[in-house]
Amino acid sequence: MTTKVLIKNMDEQLYKMLKAKAAILGINVSEAIQQAISLWLNVADSVSDQNYAILKTTPEAIKAFNEGNYVLACDGKYVGFFEDEKKALEKAKEYNKCMISNKNYPRQEVGEWGWSSIALE
Repeated sequence: MTTKVLIKNMDEQLYKMLKAKAAILGINVSEAIQQAISLWLNVADSVSDQNYAILKTTPEAIKAFNEGNYVLACDGKYVGFFEDEKKALEKAKEYNKCMISNKNYPRQEVGEWGWSSIALE
């Protein structure tokens, strides 16, 4: 069963990139979106740490990570990104449990990105 869906407020540049990549892969935009939703749901469901899931699935976090910023999620919410690790850690002190990520952190054996977790009590 399928249903018609209208996506409002879609970033125009993001949509153009999606459409171009789908064409290269020989699928239509609808199929590409369904695959992306399925992947997002699998990642969100398979990750035990909610902060990790937030960082892996939030477009702003992914973009900031790819630009080399320090990305911060705390208490299950995306907090923001910082150019400086000290500023990210300072902001994290306002929360209970945080995860910070930066693509320049050493790669770990498990996972696609290197991560650091901090718990403040």
